[in-house]
Amino acid sequence: MAAPDLRDRLAELEMEHATLQSELQAFHADYLARVGVIDVQLQELEARLAQGTPEAETAERRYRETTTAMASVPVPAPPPTEDLKTLFRDAAKRIHPDLQQDVSGREHAEAFMKQLNGAYSKGDAEAIGNLVRQWETSPYAVGGAPAAGPAPALVAAVEQAEQRLAETRASDLARLMEQTFMASMRGQDLLQELRWQAEEALAEAKIRAAALND
Repeated sequence: MAAPDLRDRLAELEMEHATLQSELQAFHADYLARVGVIDVQLQELEARLAQGTPEAETAERRYRETTTAMASVPVPAPPPTEDLKTLFRDAAKRIHPDLQQDVSGREHAEAFMKQLNGAYSKGDAEAIGNLVRQWETSPYAVGGAPAAGPAPALVAAVEQAEQRLAETRASDLARLMEQTFMASMRGQDLLQELRWQAEEALAEAKIRAAALND
């Protein structure tokens, strides 16, 4: 594959990964709002019930992790439009750190790429445009040579991007999102079912707690 084609492929992979991350963020927020609010109550009670047992540390850690997740999920942005995706791809073709040939250029591009991903996740087209304009004034964009990269480096960059995307798709959250989508195609609401299961588990935990207090 020629270098321009590899750069296009790399930018496409980064766009797919950024889009998936945005979708996962929105799904995670929905999951926490519908299921997590019950889970955190259940885990708090389970942590209290587990005090003085070998499971106490695990139960407390699970409760802390869910509490942290509930407090840290930002409000998700609207799904990215096709125009925003195109803007991101074009920016990634210019800015991607794996296209740089030296350490200083890579570090500079990594900082820009982090901001690019953040702007994309917020649906901020203006911020993406500003980043591209700033990048074009940097020494690493002059003449386009540093961004072209040798073919072996581009091949490696594409392979790494494919691996990152595959790993994200294989994550527990991504699998749950896919299962939820497939269930919706069958007319099922998987998150509602998970909420009911959590509510049943919470009711059982409350019964156990009441029995211990008698």
